[in-house]
Amino acid sequence: MSLTIRGFLSLSVVVFALSSCNPEAKAVSGMKVQIEINPFVMSSGFIRVAFVPNKEAYYHVGIVPVEEAPDTTKSSSVKGFMSLMLDLAYADYLYWRSNLLYEGVSPVAEFPTHSLQYGQVTRNFTLLEPGKDYMVFAFAVDAQTNKPDGRLFTSYVSTSITSEYEDLYFEYRVRGFWDYVYPLFFSQMGMGEQLVNYVPWVGATADSVDLVANGYDGPQAYFLELFGEYQFYHDDSNIHFGIYAHNNNGLGDGSSYTLFKEGHTYYTGLSLMDGYLSKEALVIYKFHWKNAKIQLLFGKDDVLTTKW
Repeated sequence: MSLTIRGFLSLSVVVFALSSCNPEAKAVSGMKVQIEINPFVMSSGFIRVAFVPNKEAYYHVGIVPVEEAPDTTKSSSVKGFMSLMLDLAYADYLYWRSNLLYEGVSPVAEFPTHSLQYGQVTRNFTLLEPGKDYMVFAFAVDAQTNKPDGRLFTSYVSTSITSEYEDLYFEYRVRGFWDYVYPLFFSQMGMGEQLVNYVPWVGATADSVDLVANGYDGPQAYFLELFGEYQFYHDDSNIHFGIYAHNNNGLGDGSSYTLFKEGHTYYTGLSLMDGYLSKEALVIYKFHWKNAKIQLLFGKDDVLTTKW
């Protein structure tokens, strides 16, 4: 899994740049979007939402704290809100597009294909605050002009005060240049230990040489700073669900270029990301990488308990 000292991105972040579908833009007149919040997949820092449109067309979805929601009784407030949300999405798209063009990637998906939804979709909204009220929204977009078109559809939800998944833990495996993360949860309903694919988590691997060179007082300080930045900047590109695998061969999946080096000591930090980040949720595994034949497995009893 590894990451450079600065990041741990999902292995599918830029797939759309080369292989996104490009459905035909159709009229959105009379389009409605049903918003279905899953009551069984939500907690203090995340929710899962299904969006079900009544026709095929592009539309935009998102979530905002209730205090940032528009006055739905005033059309001017609603129109201003939709325009702002679309402008913010377009700004994110331009940043993403410019980075790919700078790297020489071409062709790059257009804004509707990359940033908007099409057909029925399910979205996970993460990095939410505990005990807070939110508005989930959706509205149709004219893909020819990239302007809002039609009504604003909304649904309201409140996150729980505490996490429902504080007992989440991780098994971690290193096999040669590959490493794997398995998020696990012990069910209280008699189902025993289960792999969990719907609870958000974050992870990173750092070389001890880099930690020392950058002046960190142990790996815990580094991981708390890094994961704290994800929350502060609302960087959900680093959020993972379920099993994750990464090849640390200097090429990886495009998210990092870490190369495991013989004789180096590494630290892998893993944490539930449900509500506010805490030291208690962070687990760290330490290992010495010998060669491409190495095979290691870490569980609850192998969590680092010393500073280094």
